[in-house]
Amino acid sequence: MTLRTLKTTFFLLAALGFLHSSAQFVEERSIVDDERSISGQVMDIEVVDAGSGKPLEADVTVYGLNPRKPILFEAIQDTSFEIKTYRLYTVSCVKQGYMYYAEKFWPSEKQVHTQVVNLKPLEVGLKTDIRNIVFLGDRTEIYHKSKPALEELIQFLKLNPSVELTIIGHVNGPDNNRSTRFYRKASEERADAVKKYLVEQGVAPDRLAIRGAGNDEMLYPNPVTDWQNEANRRVEIEVSAL
Repeated sequence: MTLRTLKTTFFLLAALGFLHSSAQFVEERSIVDDERSISGQVMDIEVVDAGSGKPLEADVTVYGLNPRKPILFEAIQDTSFEIKTYRLYTVSCVKQGYMYYAEKFWPSEKQVHTQVVNLKPLEVGLKTDIRNIVFLGDRTEIYHKSKPALEELIQFLKLNPSVELTIIGHVNGPDNNRSTRFYRKASEERADAVKKYLVEQGVAPDRLAIRGAGNDEMLYPNPVTDWQNEANRRVEIEVSAL
């Protein structure tokens, strides 16, 4: 997506009143005309316990700093680094005893963008998006660029061996030209593709269940940008047992 395209995009989620209460999905934002003037912008990452607000030490991965590979910051409570204002970033974190965290966003229009990594202590019913799991078009084949996110999910399961998950697939179907059954099956197949990958990598199959939400839970019922279409195609995990 070009900078010019980004300048023409706008938020619909808040305006339409759709909120995704448990998953970490950040709305698309517009870029103002004078944003190019922000030079030497810094991202400040802070890791905290979502319940107490106290600082935590954890490994944090940042996608977008290096276009070719994610950058891992080991055992940090907070850190700062220079970023590109117009670049899309993902910040993710896996820590024992806490829910998997990932957030994808454009930095705020400030000299210092503060990204608070709020880690939620594990409990049954917690749900979140697994950002950057992408499928090829309308197919169920997982795109190869999804591997880093899948590897993080495997690490989360290794660090928390008692956790059982439900993998929830979603599809983008705003036009409703196909049947509810079609969308449900497609979303189940995508969830199952994620499960199969995890099992192939050594995760016990009895720790994983799947569910297809079809197009019933789209974040954007009338998507108008690629970002909104991607949001509708998301994959979620929900803690089903500890």
